[in-house]
Amino acid sequence: MYRKIFILISLVLLILVGCQDKEVVKEDNGFSGKRNVKTVAARMGEINTYLKYSGKIEAETIANASPSMSGKVEKLFVKEGDHVKVGDLLVKLDETQLEQTRIQFENAEQNYLRMQKLLESDAIDKQTFDEVKTGYNIVKSTYEFMLDNIEMKAPISGIVTYIYKKEGEKFDSMMDPFLIRIVNSSKFKAKLQVSDKDINKLKKGQKAIVTIDNSDEEFYGLVSYVSPEAEMMSGTFPIEISINNDSNLLKHNQFARIDLITQSSSNTIIIPQESVLKSSYVFVAANGIAEKREVTLGIGNEEEIEIKSGITKGEEVIISGNIGLQAGDKVEIRN
Repeated sequence: MYRKIFILISLVLLILVGCQDKEVVKEDNGFSGKRNVKTVAARMGEINTYLKYSGKIEAETIANASPSMSGKVEKLFVKEGDHVKVGDLLVKLDETQLEQTRIQFENAEQNYLRMQKLLESDAIDKQTFDEVKTGYNIVKSTYEFMLDNIEMKAPISGIVTYIYKKEGEKFDSMMDPFLIRIVNSSKFKAKLQVSDKDINKLKKGQKAIVTIDNSDEEFYGLVSYVSPEAEMMSGTFPIEISINNDSNLLKHNQFARIDLITQSSSNTIIIPQESVLKSSYVFVAANGIAEKREVTLGIGNEEEIEIKSGITKGEEVIISGNIGLQAGDKVEIRN
C-alpha cells in the first residue's frame, strides 16, 4: 500500500518538474512579440529612369600620321605612351635619297641659270630654254617636297598609342597604312546600337551615364548623334554619345556600359523598390510600431522609386520583414 502511494507521488513530482522545464525553455527563447525588420531612411535626391546598353568607346580625334614619301626610318623621337603636342618632331627618314635629289637640284639650277643667260643673248631658242626650265622646276619641286617630308611632325596633340615601324625599317607610303597613331584623350565618344523599340525614346542632347570595368567612376555624357535609319543587316540604330575624359581613365576601343537617361526627377523623395507592396503602400517603423502608408508613386528604376506623397524625408521605411506585416504590429529594427 505504501509502495503504491510512493510511486504515485514520484510520478506527480516528475510531471511537475517537466512542466517547469518547458516553461523555462519558453522564457529563454527571446521571443518578445515583435517583428524583426530592416529599414532605410527615405531620402531627398534625384532619380532617373534609363535604358541599359553596352558599346565601345573611341577617341573623337585620332591621327594616323604618315610621311608623304617612302624611306627608311632613321630616327624615332617618340615611343608608345608619350604625350605630344602639335608640331613636335616624331620621326626622321634616311637622308640618302634627299641628298641625291639635292645634287640633282643644284645641277639643274646651275644649268637653268646658264640657259637663262644664253637666252638673253639669243644663243639658244625659246623652246630649248623652256624645256630646261620645265626640267628644273620638276627637280626643284621634288627636292622641296622631300625636304619638307624627311621629318614628320605631330598633326594633333595627344598620346602616341601605336608605332608601325621601328628604326632601320623602311616605310612605304603606298603600302603601309600609317607610321604613328596619335589619340587625343580629352574627348571620347561611345558608340552603340539601339533597338527599334527604344529608338523613339532617344534624341540629341539627352544625358547618359557611362561606366567601365577598370574604374568605379561614372562618366557623364550627352547623346550627340541618333541615326535616322536602321542598319540593313542588324535592324538596329547607331547612336553616339560625347564624353569628357578629364580623369584620363577612358581608353580608345574600350568596352563600356551605357545608361541612357529617358526620365529624370530631382529634389524628390526616394525609397528602395522592395519597400513598396502591391504598388500602393509601404510600412514605416515609428516608435516601434508598423504604420501603413498609402503612397503615390512617380518614376522608378531597378533599385529605387520616387514617392510623390505619403512619405516624408528621413522616415524609416521597412524594406525587409514587411511581407505579411499588419498596421499596428510591434516591430524591432535589426539593420
